[in-house]
Amino acid sequence: MKKILAVLLVTIVTITGFAQSSLDNEFYFRMGYSSPSWQQFGGTKEDWNGASKFGVVGEIGTIFMFRKIPLPANMAIGLDVDYLTFCYNQFSYSTSDVDLGTLRLDSKIGPSFTFSPVKDLAFDAYVKADIAWITATAVVYDGNADDADAYANIGTIGLSTGVNFRYKILMLGLEYNTVSPELENIDDDTDFFGNRDDNSKKSPLPCLNFTIGLSF
Repeated sequence: MKKILAVLLVTIVTITGFAQSSLDNEFYFRMGYSSPSWQQFGGTKEDWNGASKFGVVGEIGTIFMFRKIPLPANMAIGLDVDYLTFCYNQFSYSTSDVDLGTLRLDSKIGPSFTFSPVKDLAFDAYVKADIAWITATAVVYDGNADDADAYANIGTIGLSTGVNFRYKILMLGLEYNTVSPELENIDDDTDFFGNRDDNSKKSPLPCLNFTIGLSF
């Protein structure tokens, strides 16, 4: 274990030594905690009756900087492209042994603005269209996945807004993300998970993501 940690440390130090400018193109990968909003599926905190929640998120992408756009030397306009985002959110009812889990595989793209106040330090702000290629929700009873109610959707457009904090190769992110797919029962194409507030077929899935990773 000590040898592995030593190799990782040497690798990070070496990469840092050759780190590029904060305003060059930035390839990144990161992961972290995804906090599902109590407003998912059109609800409120009271509607969840004391359920607990958690989630995970991971993504890989590139910020392409448009350096030819005339801006001050410490600023840049870019295009932030997430090639693939994995997001899983879950609500659990400990008193009734019911779990509600939602998995999404997305790609995201949109403009970004980068400001670098000092060398090696930069902030990115962005707005991106979120293309949810696959969204799947399962309601699992008593831990028995075989009897779960399963719903799915292919192809939904949502929105993501967020900021990054970058110091050398370290990257921290905060992002608000939401899509509203029409989740259809895989065994009954007339049954949709829907929305608590009305008869809409769409299920809003807002969440707040906190991530940490590396950018090069």
